[in-house]
Amino acid sequence: MSVFYQEKSAIPIAGEYDLIVVGGGVAGVAAALAARRMGLQTLLVEKSVILGGLATLGHIVIYLPLCDGQGRQVIGGIAEELLQLSIKYGYDDLAKQKRYRTTFNAPAFVLALDELMVDAGVDLLFDTVFSRPVMDDGSCQGIIVENKSGRQLYTCRTIIDTTGDADVMARAGAECVEGDNWLTFWGYHSDLDVMQKAVETGDVMQAVGLLRCGAGPAGQGAESRKYSGVDARDVTEFVLAGRRMAKEFVKKKDKKQYSLLALPGMAQFRTTRRITGFYELTSADVFARFEDSVGCVGDWRKAGPIYEIPYRTLIAPGLKNMLTAGRTIAAKDDAWEVTRVIPVAALTGQAAGTAAALALESGEDVAQIDIQKLQTFLEDTGVLIHI
Repeated sequence: MSVFYQEKSAIPIAGEYDLIVVGGGVAGVAAALAARRMGLQTLLVEKSVILGGLATLGHIVIYLPLCDGQGRQVIGGIAEELLQLSIKYGYDDLAKQKRYRTTFNAPAFVLALDELMVDAGVDLLFDTVFSRPVMDDGSCQGIIVENKSGRQLYTCRTIIDTTGDADVMARAGAECVEGDNWLTFWGYHSDLDVMQKAVETGDVMQAVGLLRCGAGPAGQGAESRKYSGVDARDVTEFVLAGRRMAKEFVKKKDKKQYSLLALPGMAQFRTTRRITGFYELTSADVFARFEDSVGCVGDWRKAGPIYEIPYRTLIAPGLKNMLTAGRTIAAKDDAWEVTRVIPVAALTGQAAGTAAALALESGEDVAQIDIQKLQTFLEDTGVLIHI
C-alpha cells in the first residue's frame, strides 16, 4: 500500500532563463554551449560537482570514433571540438589510433570543460538535484531543484533533458522505455611494472590503466541480474555490487606493488530510460536518409555502418518546449547501443541546443521549427548532415 505525504510550501524563484539544461554530461555541455552561442541565457544544472558525466565522473575515458572506420569522418561540429578539448590539458593516444578516437585523462578534461562553459558565459549550478518540472498544457515553465540553498524554482522558456535517464521528460509525461543494464565497473589503477614502463618511455599515460570488471556493453559475460537504473535501491545495489567486484580484484594484488587510484563517482549505467519520440531509430535504419537529419554517426563497434539521426528522435509528442539529447533519444535495440556514446551525445546535444534557440526565435513549438534552417546552422559548424 502506498502512503503519500501532501507537500505544501512556498518555493522561491531563484532565476529566470531562456533555456535550462538538466544534466552536465557531454550532451548537456554541448547543448548549453550551442544555445549560448546562439545568444540564449542558459543555465546548466548538474547534480555532482563535475562536468562530463560518464566521460569523467564515470571513468569511461575513451572518446569513441568520429569516423566510419574506413577513413571517412562522419561526426563534426561540437563533437569534434570536445574531442580536441578532452586532450587539451592531458595525455592522449589519438595519433596511434586507426580510427578517429582517443583515450583521455578525465581530470584534465574536467578542467577544460569548466573553462569552456565559463568562457562561453553559461551559468553553472553544481551540487543541485532536479526534482520536477513545472508544467502548463505541455509546456515546461521551469524546474524545481534541491541544493544547499534549499528548494528553489528556476523558470525557463525551453528546457533540454540531458540527465542520461530521461528524468525530466518522464516526469513531464513523455512516454518512455526502460533498458537493461548489467553489472560493470571501470576504475583507474596502476602498479610498479607500468610505472617503470612510463619512466622508461617518458610517457605518463603508460603509468595509468583502466580496471574493467563485469559484463561487456551488451551484457556479454554477465553473471548477475539486470538493473534498470531508474530505481533508487536498484542504483544503490548496482554501485555496491560494482565496488565489491573491484574489491575482490584488488584483494589478489600485492599492496606494495599495486594501487587502485580512483573509483567512479557515479553509477556506470549505459541504457536506463529513453523517450519513444516522434520517431524511433532502429538498426534497420543503417544508411537510411532522413530529411530531418541532424547529423551522422558511425558504429563504434565495427567499421562501415553509418546512421543519420532524425530530429524527431530528440522530441516527444505532447511536450511543446522540451527536447532531449544523449543516450535518452528515441533509439532502440542495436541503434541504442550506437547512439548512447560520447560523440553522439555531443552531436545530439548540439542539435538540441540549436533547435531550442530557433524555437524561441520563431515563437514555435520545438516540433514545428524550420528543419532546413536547423541543418544550415549545424552544417556551418562542421556537422555532417547526410551520408
